[in-house]
Parts: sequence; structure tokens; C-alpha cells
Amino acid sequence: MYEVSDEKISHFPRFFMILSVPAILYVLLLGFAFLDIITINIELHSIVIILLILLIFMLFIMHNAWYAFSHFRNNLKGILEKVENYLNANQLTINGTTKSFGNIDTFFDEYTRTVRNDNFASVAASMFPTLGILGTFVAIAISMPDFSVESQDALESEITILLSGIGTAFYASIYGIFLSLWWTFFEKRGLTKIQNEIDEIKSFYKNQMWNDEEIKILSIIQNKRQSETMMEKLEKIITPEFVFTLDKIAEQKIKTVNKMTEEYEVSQNRLKYNYENLTQLFMHTAEKQKDLLRDFENLHSVMLKTNSGLNDSVVEQTKHSKALKAEIYSVLSSFELVSNDLKTLGQDLISKDIQVSKEDE
Repeated sequence: MYEVSDEKISHFPRFFMILSVPAILYVLLLGFAFLDIITINIELHSIVIILLILLIFMLFIMHNAWYAFSHFRNNLKGILEKVENYLNANQLTINGTTKSFGNIDTFFDEYTRTVRNDNFASVAASMFPTLGILGTFVAIAISMPDFSVESQDALESEITILLSGIGTAFYASIYGIFLSLWWTFFEKRGLTKIQNEIDEIKSFYKNQMWNDEEIKILSIIQNKRQSETMMEKLEKIITPEFVFTLDKIAEQKIKTVNKMTEEYEVSQNRLKYNYENLTQLFMHTAEKQKDLLRDFENLHSVMLKTNSGLNDSVVEQTKHSKALKAEIYSVLSSFELVSNDLKTLGQDLISKDIQVSKEDE
């Protein structure tokens, strides 16, 4: 594992190192303005604007790369443990050599984003000159004289006040440009320190990790060795006896294939013949079906005619039956009359015989 010193780097010396020169310049500006060490005409509002720019600079110091290097170095062991676990979990053996396969750049990219705010660091260099220019315009606006005077002497006095105010207002822009240069110096210095530390760690783990060129070269070598081993095995296997046996097997396979081809052709011809016979049988059956349908239609017509004739015969037979039934009823009625007459005659004869017998007695 990459050795990191257990000694912690203090944050405050780096903070005061970045703040030192801007603070000293501000104190000197105050001394020049109020202690008359050097005659500089500077207004109070310009002093206040520069103080505000300095306070904003102090808030941004914690996101400077030189200050963030202390956080990077103090917590580096935890990242190195994660890198070690990652490399152990992604070991790959190629051609008898075991190394780790992967990319550890993502660990350091994520880690460097946690030690500071990159958004603040990216805008700081351009923000301080902008604040200085803004302070200059604010100072000019505050010191802007009243040009509504009527006399020329008063107007010249107002112009003198304006020019002196503009002169002092430019100190804010100068101070903002200096802060930008000072920030950029420590930003580049801190980034260089962080990058050098990361490069040393990568150099330490370089021999423990596969790179693309090594993988390609070792893969080619391994494939070549496998091919050579395969050729040696083939040379040992492919002997004259093996070739002779292989020829026999091939001849047997060819004969088997030819026999199967012949059997297939015979089966195909037989199937074709059966198909043709079946087709003819279907055609003959269809013709017979047509004849049968025609005969059935003729029989149907004959049956219709026969049914109509039978209906007529049944009607006539019904008529004859009715006439015969009437004649029978009339005959029966005559028989009944005759029977009644005979019955009456018989009774009369019997009564006469009785009377005659009585008379004879």
C-alpha cells in the first residue's frame, strides 16, 4: 500500500498565507489614507468597498486549491484503502501473471470534488476583477458632484471633486485585479501539488495494474502459445495409421450416405407412384359420385311423379269409398225397415195363432 505520512497538515497556516498579502495591502492602504504616511487621496466609501471585496475573498479562500490540499492530504488514507480493495477485487491472471484490471482515476476525481467546491473555485478568478470594477462605478456614483451650479468657479470645483473621486475609485479595480492574480497563483500551486500527489500514487500502482497494451500483447502471446500447443497435439494425433483409419471411416460414411440417398430416391418414387394412384382414385370416385348424383336426381323426379299419381288415386278411392258407404247405409236402412216389418208380422201371426188356439179350446 502507498505510504502516507501520519502527520496532519494544518489548515490555518495555509488560510493566513493566502490572506496575508491582501490583508497587508489593505492595512497599508488604511495607513496611507488616514496616517498620512504617503499622501494618497482616497475616500472613505472606497475604503469600505475594498473592505467588502476583501471579506468576499476571505470566504472564497476555503475553496482555493492550495487550502484544499490540506484536506486532500489529511484524508488520503481512506481513499487509498478503497483503491486497495478495488484492486484486490478486480485481479486478472493472464499468461501466468496476476494484476488488477480497472481504472482508479474515478476515485481521485470524486475525492477532489469533495475537498472543495469546484464551482466557487472556477468563478473566483474572474469574480474579483468584476467586483473591483463594480466598486469603482459605485464609488464614482457616490462621489458624483452636482453640475447644476451656475458660476464657472463652482463648476470647476465640482469637476475637481469628480476627478479626485474617479482617481480614488480606481483603487477598488486595482485591488480586485490583484486579488485575482493572487488567487490564481495559489490555485495553480495547489492544483500542481494535488496532481503531483495523485501522479505519485498512480505511478506506485502502475505496476500492479494491467494497461491496454499489456493486455493486447499478452493476449496475442497466449493465443500464439495455444495455437502452437494445438499444432503439436494435432501432429501427435494425425499419424499415418490415424489417416488410414480416417479414410476408412470416411469411405464407410460415404457408402452409408449413398445408400441412404438411394433408399430416399426409392421411397420418393414409391411415394410419387402412390400419390398418382391416389389422385386417379379420387378422380374416378368423383366421376362415380357425379353419376350417383345424377341417378338420384332422376329417381327423385320419378318419385315426385309417382307421389302425384298416388295422390290422385287416393282422392278417387276416397270418393268411391264415400259413395259405397252411402249405398251401404241405404241398404242397411232398408234391412232395418224389412226387419221391423217382419217383426211386426211375426208378432201378428203369433197373436193370431194364440187366438185361434184359444178358440179351438
